[in-house]
Amino acid sequence: MSDFDDIPQDDPEYQEALVAPGLIHELRHPLSGIKGGLELLEWKLGETLASLDEWQLVARQVRRMEDLLCSYQGLLSPGDALAAVFDVDHVVEQAIDLLSFRLRRLGSRFLRSPAPLPHRGRGAPNAVLHAVTNVLVNALDAAEAVGNGARVQLRVLPASAAVEVRVSDEGSGIPPQDRVRLFQPRFTTKQRGKGNGLGLHIARTMMRNHGGGVRLVDEGDPARVPWARTEFSIEIPAEPG
Repeated sequence: MSDFDDIPQDDPEYQEALVAPGLIHELRHPLSGIKGGLELLEWKLGETLASLDEWQLVARQVRRMEDLLCSYQGLLSPGDALAAVFDVDHVVEQAIDLLSFRLRRLGSRFLRSPAPLPHRGRGAPNAVLHAVTNVLVNALDAAEAVGNGARVQLRVLPASAAVEVRVSDEGSGIPPQDRVRLFQPRFTTKQRGKGNGLGLHIARTMMRNHGGGVRLVDEGDPARVPWARTEFSIEIPAEPG
C-alpha cells in the first residue's frame, strides 16, 4: 500500500503529492522524443531548415517546454533549486524571443528600451522567465482585447535591493474589487476558456521561493508608466555587493 492510498483522488493533497510530479515525469518522455526528432530533421536538412523563422519558433518553444518542466519541478521541491547570479536582461530577451510571434503584431506599440548597463540578479532564471512570460502574455491579451492602438511596454529597473521587471499595458485595466484576488488560485479576470486562474499564482510562488515576488503596481507609484492601465512588477533580489 502506498502513502497515498488513504487520500481521496479529488483531494488537493493527493493531486499535489502524486499527480503533479507524475505528470512532470511522464511529459519528459514525449518531450525528449520531440526534441530528438527535431534534431534529426535539422541534421538531415541542414541550413535549409535551420534558417527558417518557423523552425526557430518551434525549436524555441521546445526549449521553453524543457524550462517549464524544470520550473515546475522547482515549484514542487523548492529546496532542491540552487540560487544563482544571472543577467536579468538576458532572461527578459528570452521572454521576448519566445513571444515574438505575438509581439510582431503590435509593431511600434511594443516598447522596449535596451538596457544601458547589465542588471544582475540572484535567484532562479527559469522562475524569472516563467514570471515575465506569464505577465507579458496577460498584457498582450489585455491590449489585443481593446485594440485601438493599445501599447505594451517592458522595462528593467535597477534598485539597491532588487531588480524590477515592469510590464505595462494600455488594456481595459483591472476593476478595483478584483485586485485583491488577482493572485488567488483559480481566480481570473479573463473570459471563460481564456485562462485558468493559475498563472499569476504560480509565477508569484516561484519567485517567492527565491526571495523575489510579483505584484500589481499601485497607481501612485512614481516609476509607473503614466499611460498604463495595468502595470506589474517582477522583483528579483539584486546581486550581492
